[in-house]
Amino acid sequence: MLASAYVFRRTPRHSATRRTIVFAFAACVVLSGCSTAVVVDAPPTNSACEQILANTPIKLLGQLQRETQPSDAAAVAWGDPPIVLACGVEPITSPTAQVVAVDSIEWIASPIGENDGTVFTTVDTSPVLQVRVPAAYRPEIDAVVDITATLSLDGFS
Repeated sequence: MLASAYVFRRTPRHSATRRTIVFAFAACVVLSGCSTAVVVDAPPTNSACEQILANTPIKLLGQLQRETQPSDAAAVAWGDPPIVLACGVEPITSPTAQVVAVDSIEWIASPIGENDGTVFTTVDTSPVLQVRVPAAYRPEIDAVVDITATLSLDGFS
């Protein structure tokens, strides 16, 4: 008759569970620190803006999209400091405004402040779009060029 021996090492269940809980908690803390929502000033999403927002790029100037607050705002944000695209905003009219044409879409360029960046607002489009680009992304027009390329493909104007 053959004898066999089995050795069982008993590890308390709670130590593995405790490690899992600690790891999960640490992961949540780290991730929540990186994914703070961007508070935006934009009207609520409407049907005209839904398709535009759905077709915005996941990355803009190498920056990933971020969550926005309020969650029903017609806006998308990228990076830190955030680049913010708002849809359905009020049009701007100014006889002295600097107008920049990108792929047949005209944008009014307005400084945010002294060396703080630029706000670009579409001219004669429905809905009206506005892109706030902080000075950290100079030249700011690059963000508008990337966004306009996406919009031009979808027949926006």
